[in-house]
Amino acid sequence: MTKHCSFIVTTSDYGGAYSMAKPVRLDEALLEAVDFGLAVPGEIVRETIYERLETTYGIKREEIPEKLPAFHKALGELVRSVADVIERMIAKDFYNRLGLDFTQHESWTMVDYVNQAKEMKRHG
Repeated sequence: MTKHCSFIVTTSDYGGAYSMAKPVRLDEALLEAVDFGLAVPGEIVRETIYERLETTYGIKREEIPEKLPAFHKALGELVRSVADVIERMIAKDFYNRLGLDFTQHESWTMVDYVNQAKEMKRHG
């Protein structure tokens, strides 16, 4: 069972001024951040990772928020040495989408960052 939460996030335009606030669900923000992080090595790589996640690990893109630990493990197996970099980029983008300040922790995984962000938003 997936819990869905909504938050209001302001977006900044190129001039630095804040534009209209829009509601963002945690799951949607996380999926958009994953799309962003996986696109860094390129669109073809991102599509290949999504395909392998589904065929090899049984994880569809839309299931990532509820299967985050399995996604973390699969990503590590698929991209090995760059998994930490991609996960950190995903976490930074996720925090940005939620309007949170990101602080890097050496031993944290994407799962740790997402759990912290959810907790921050709950008490926020």
